Amino acid sequence: MSRTVEARLAELEKFPDEVEFYRLVAEVKRSRSLIERYAERIGRIDARIFTERTGLRVSVGTGTAAMLLLGIAALLLLVLAPSMRAGLHGLLVISATFMLMTALHPIAHLLAGRALGMRFLFYFLNGPARVEPTLKVDYTSYLRSSPGARAAMHLSGIIASILATLIGFLAAYLSGAPAFAKNLLLLLLILNTLFEFSPPLLVKLGFRGFRKSDAYRFFRELKLREET
Repeated sequence: MSRTVEARLAELEKFPDEVEFYRLVAEVKRSRSLIERYAERIGRIDARIFTERTGLRVSVGTGTAAMLLLGIAALLLLVLAPSMRAGLHGLLVISATFMLMTALHPIAHLLAGRALGMRFLFYFLNGPARVEPTLKVDYTSYLRSSPGARAAMHLSGIIASILATLIGFLAAYLSGAPAFAKNLLLLLLILNTLFEFSPPLLVKLGFRGFRKSDAYRFFRELKLREET
């Protein structure tokens, strides 16, 4: 088996193919000896694939600083919102909630990943509209982590997104925001919670793009943990 992996890796190093790459990764993940032998090379191929297909990239330090500033700005808006007139109060709370969702998600991945021994390469713009700040994990350190640790890192992003919407809804409710803001944020909390955990089902229904979601990867790594 290792000779087969060796030959496939050699081919991927010359001609990177994302589909074939992740097929190979799925096989390597099931063997600790293969992970230790090939993690460095797999990490280099993964970094090359991502570097070639992504546009704007910023360092982990710069991106994290931007996310922290965005999170602080969101919290300031939540504090200032009640002093504004009703309509503006509601709009500020809604805006602050989306800002928190944007900021907390990658920060949660960074904190959880670093605590579990993972490294990160850079921030890039991801998501359906390519505007969502996302952290790119160093795949060598990701592979060398246990399936449980990888699952926990993905779960941290899900928790952060749900927590951000919960904070926004509670801020609107406790500060006496207009009904439209409270109702919208309650709906956002419910829909976001459902959406964060729905990708495995959506993938089964044929929407393969959701294979890149945290929820799909979380359940994938949990399943792998049970198998290995």
